[in-house]
Amino acid sequence: MPTPIALDYRPALLSPAGIGRATRELANALAARDDVTVHLFAHSLARARVPIALPPRAHLHRLPIPGRSLPFLARLGLGADRLAGSVPVFHWTDYVMPPVARARVVLTVHDLAFVRDARWHGDDAAVLRERTRAAIGAVAALIVPSRTTADDLRTFAPEAPPTHVIPFGADHVPARTANGKATAMPFGDRPYMLCVGTIEPRKNHMALLAAFRQLPAPRPQLLVVGRIGWQCEPIVAALREAAAEGWLTWREDVDDAALWPLLQHAAALAYPSAWEGFGFPPLEAMQLGVPVVANDIAPLRERGDGAFVFADANDPSALAAALDRAVRDASTRAAAIAAGHRRAQQYRWADCAKAHAAVYREVGAC
Repeated sequence: MPTPIALDYRPALLSPAGIGRATRELANALAARDDVTVHLFAHSLARARVPIALPPRAHLHRLPIPGRSLPFLARLGLGADRLAGSVPVFHWTDYVMPPVARARVVLTVHDLAFVRDARWHGDDAAVLRERTRAAIGAVAALIVPSRTTADDLRTFAPEAPPTHVIPFGADHVPARTANGKATAMPFGDRPYMLCVGTIEPRKNHMALLAAFRQLPAPRPQLLVVGRIGWQCEPIVAALREAAAEGWLTWREDVDDAALWPLLQHAAALAYPSAWEGFGFPPLEAMQLGVPVVANDIAPLRERGDGAFVFADANDPSALAAALDRAVRDASTRAAAIAAGHRRAQQYRWADCAKAHAAVYREVGAC
């Protein structure tokens, strides 16, 4: 008998990347299984920013219910679980958790960056910290996408319930895109590096700009793809200054149909992020055979040890040298591409969904 479960699907409708991508692809993979019945909690007044592509056999529950009314409805017995098909297991996929009435709850903690360094989230860090601590105390099981986040979680909440390390997939990216090269080369024949990520302090764009200024001539163009996030006024100013100097192009809104060919034809992906829970762009680059230059931190070592070109992103000279090797050194490029392709094959959404389904069964049986 399939286990009925509900996912908080709202992130999938509001963001094309990050938590939105994780939620969307997990729902797709779960809906392909026979041992779960998938319900998608999507009640909101917010207009969907990502087109709704309902996974086969999934049940979408979406009415214009304002988020601020959910606690009141839960007190009346109409929790998120009742509003999503009266399921016995509800999965909180984000850091804004709709209250449930009766269901047992599974929570994904994507990362604890707001605990590691409050400056990355400013005034929101304290709110996120206390909200997450309260949620951890209310759930039956926790899921994290990396061993690093599991370690952070044990420090943050030693009395947390069972924690399951379940990496996300990378095979949502086509092995090769169908778009012709001419449509994906934004600078003609000039090589370019790509940086993908929301414009926020943790993504460390300032370190990348400092390193890029040290690259020897002729340096490649830098293409930054990312929406404006938070605490980012100095970063936005620096990006605009670099764009005015002519060596950087910034695109805020790029959908997957445009992103995959841009990534496929990049000379390298630059990923100087100060901290991650998982990090989709490096895995997506590996899937497309693109070398990755990454900050030398534990969560990225977990993903790409032996496949990424690592450097201390806080050292502009070291990061510039790594970027230069990834573009100009043929042996470095070949090794990174080959190792990256092998590593990317280990991250499959079907495996991710299988592990999630096992957690749901365990929680639902309690």
